[in-house]
Amino acid sequence: MVVIAIVNQKGGVGKTTTVIEIAHILAEDGYRVLAIDFDSQANFTTYLGEDKTSDNNIFRVLNADIPVEDAIKHVDGYDFICGSKALSKSDKTFIEYDDVFLLSDVLESVRDKYDFVLIDNGPSRSTLLTMSYVASDYIVVPCSCDDGGTDGVEEVYNDLQEMRSARHTISHARILGIILTAYEKTNMHADAWDRIEQLQNNIEEKPFIDKVRKAITVSEAKTARESLQQYDKYSNPAMDYRRIVKEIIERTK
Repeated sequence: MVVIAIVNQKGGVGKTTTVIEIAHILAEDGYRVLAIDFDSQANFTTYLGEDKTSDNNIFRVLNADIPVEDAIKHVDGYDFICGSKALSKSDKTFIEYDDVFLLSDVLESVRDKYDFVLIDNGPSRSTLLTMSYVASDYIVVPCSCDDGGTDGVEEVYNDLQEMRSARHTISHARILGIILTAYEKTNMHADAWDRIEQLQNNIEEKPFIDKVRKAITVSEAKTARESLQQYDKYSNPAMDYRRIVKEIIERTK
């Protein structure tokens, strides 16, 4: 089982769209996939038309109120665990040192059932994000083509370096890829690509970098509550995500 967290400590960079597309494409390719909405805003849950007020959510799983099996739903060919507003209480609820391993323990219990687990994270540093770092094998960082988005890549790398260099290493996660979202052929976006290439050279694991081209179909698919693969699989961003998933599969073999 390969666990991939989608991370950037900035909102609006395409994290949820990236998780949805990767999950859908992997499922279409025959892989067993579990996706987790690990954000208190629960946008992923809403996107899928699921009830974000449901008691069967990831927060209650972490809190040992329900077994993980009770929280798993089947959607669009893959399995899914809902997010919840209750996740906003995590920094005050999960305060013991060992609590950072709660998500790891949950995933270990379903290890034999899935080929890939994808975690959609919120846009801030938190206990939940630490849990994701600890539980994940790889990190994929979507970013917007501006200073804030690309700065997020460096912040993620610094977080991982700190966890690796600590007296007790608690994360073995490596940055797998960096995705520039809503990419256009402009000087600003070309500059963003150059900045990411410079960052790539400084990252030990040499992640892939790729782009998802800007298109109205992204917003239209979101309104229709469909993945791009369902809404228009021949649109530029849908094809871009298929290329990215091919790279992910190859690098995680």
